[in-house]
Amino acid sequence: MPRMKILNTVEQEAFDMPPVFNSVQRKRFFDFPLKIRRLAANLRTPINRLCFLLSCGYFKTSRRFFSAQTFHSRDIRYIAQNEAIPVDDVDIDSYSRQSQHRHQHRILNFYGFRAFDQKARAFIVQEVEMMARAQLKPRLIFWRCVDLLIREKVQTPSCFRLSELILTAINKHKNQLNTVIKKMLPSDMRASLDGLFVQSTTLEGEPIPSKTAAYKLTLLKKMSQSTNQKFHHLLELPVLILKT
Repeated sequence: MPRMKILNTVEQEAFDMPPVFNSVQRKRFFDFPLKIRRLAANLRTPINRLCFLLSCGYFKTSRRFFSAQTFHSRDIRYIAQNEAIPVDDVDIDSYSRQSQHRHQHRILNFYGFRAFDQKARAFIVQEVEMMARAQLKPRLIFWRCVDLLIREKVQTPSCFRLSELILTAINKHKNQLNTVIKKMLPSDMRASLDGLFVQSTTLEGEPIPSKTAAYKLTLLKKMSQSTNQKFHHLLELPVLILKT
């Protein structure tokens, strides 16, 4: 069975890419306070100054950090021009991972945020588990988690990392429900329920098509309210078990 995706491919890529600014937004989000400019001025190399300021502007907008290789060329040229850095001297690949981590720590401190650490992970897992028990859709859980992290002033992790936490919690909840059902459902009732997931036809004795036949459970929707109440009781039983 293929692994469930919370966001589609386009949405995942958009989430993990820096925001796209127009000219007005670029001026707004890359207008830095004096403290940030001082921090940038104290950095040793032009590429460090440029990437530090780009990361500040992107974080101010999205509360996320992005790979330097995803920085938009128009934003790079804008910061380079403002900081009097020759564009020919800009080599994004020379921006080291160690420098990136140091800069992210300074940015988090300036904006009053904290990294997505083990404590933040434990918090969001607890929230996800409660939402999973409430039967919220994975997509809704994902965006609520983003809102919760911003509210708690926590750096938002990548789409993959956050999706993994959500899917793990959902699967954990499903396994718990399966355990309860297996423990409390009598074997004869279990067999009757399994029979509802067998492909059947509307007319008795009619041959069953290979993959186009409906399940018996689906055919129950076409029955009269007075038709065979036994099946209705079977459908309600798992819900009653879970409520006890």
